[in-house]
Amino acid sequence: MSNDGFVIDKDILAALQSDVDVWTNFQIFPSLYKRVRIDTIQIKKNQPDVFAARLNKFIENTKKGVMYGEWNDNGRLL
Repeated sequence: MSNDGFVIDKDILAALQSDVDVWTNFQIFPSLYKRVRIDTIQIKKNQPDVFAARLNKFIENTKKGVMYGEWNDNGRLL
């Protein structure tokens, strides 16, 4: 999962940028973590309830500076 060709959905990007703390913390997180978390949200764009729930969880944790879930594959995707 490389940075090449990875595009953040405009609604997700707007939500991240709407809060200074969230945006600041998001920018500090490792690139792989951001891609994994964002991908798990945007693949559910066609399921609005799941999309919103995942986005809200990501926003809440990002605001606290917390990385959650299984995302570190010990360098296999880097």
